[in-house]
Amino acid sequence: MKVAIVGAGVMGRLAALKLIGAQHRVTLFEAQSFDHPQGAATISAGMISPLSEAVHAPPEVVRLGLQSHNLWPDALSQLRELDPEHHPVFFQQHGTVAISFSEEQDCLLCLYAKMHQLLPEHHSQIRMLYNQEVLNLEPDLERFETAVFLKNEGQICNRQFLAASTRAIRQHAQVIEHWPLEGNGSVLQKQYDWVIDCRGAGAVKASTYAETGAQALHSVRGEAIRVRTKRVHFTRPVRIIQQRFHVYVVPKPDNIFVVGTTDLGDRGTRSVTVRSSLDLLSAIYCLHPGFADAEILEVMGTHRAFYSDNRPKITQNGNIICVNGLSRQGWLLGPALVDDIFKRVTG
Repeated sequence: MKVAIVGAGVMGRLAALKLIGAQHRVTLFEAQSFDHPQGAATISAGMISPLSEAVHAPPEVVRLGLQSHNLWPDALSQLRELDPEHHPVFFQQHGTVAISFSEEQDCLLCLYAKMHQLLPEHHSQIRMLYNQEVLNLEPDLERFETAVFLKNEGQICNRQFLAASTRAIRQHAQVIEHWPLEGNGSVLQKQYDWVIDCRGAGAVKASTYAETGAQALHSVRGEAIRVRTKRVHFTRPVRIIQQRFHVYVVPKPDNIFVVGTTDLGDRGTRSVTVRSSLDLLSAIYCLHPGFADAEILEVMGTHRAFYSDNRPKITQNGNIICVNGLSRQGWLLGPALVDDIFKRVTG
């Protein structure tokens, strides 16, 4: 079966790997550089956090996120087999820690209460920690006497995944770079058995034949900072819960940390701002003094696509399938949504 995939973000790569593994002939079309991606998948923290998303997203996102949490190990095992270099991708499922600074402890207590209200079937996965319990879990959180531990969560090294998937897809599929989709996709529809549109923010101003038009697709700016330091030793993602915005600090291999915010309020088209950078850097300095001497590797900004109801959607018209509206949840939802697409394609 001949399948065209448009867009080489998280969804496009996962879909390509799944179909390649099933012996289908895949052609991946990317509007920019395939080997040097610059989109949301590149700057993101790679968090797989279904419980944390419960306070921002509808219940189906939590359900799909938990499904993906279980699917990721098999997806990465298949990627390692397809990768000609067979490199493992850093992946861990050690949970997430949420903290608040002393003057905003009410924010942490509100988060704990809200998550217990929204996730009654997952109470055992959401624990309040005190004093020594916090230090036993993360010794470098010595400034904090309370924390919330979210057990059933994890993260992936997005940069390692992108590198490994680039090698694997180059080896087993055709890649056409610098190819923006023209028109509504009907040209590809005639040339391939299936067309899977995974363009994300690239589809905001260029709708496809598969979209219903019932809801408009919007774009939001996302920002993140990558820093390196040997003075901080977190072993799992840490979320800083504040009144204005929440900050995440995600450890990566080689003493690297990705720092960003879950705030979706700014829908502007500007690049990274001084204010947002100062907000993020001030938060991590208050989190741990070891960040004061951290080396700033990158300050990054890009756009992500979402629907007004914050629900990702898979739409289909004939042999064109469109998946979009994942916003910052591509790593969280990708494997589960690809399973849905795979079932449609293979019948």
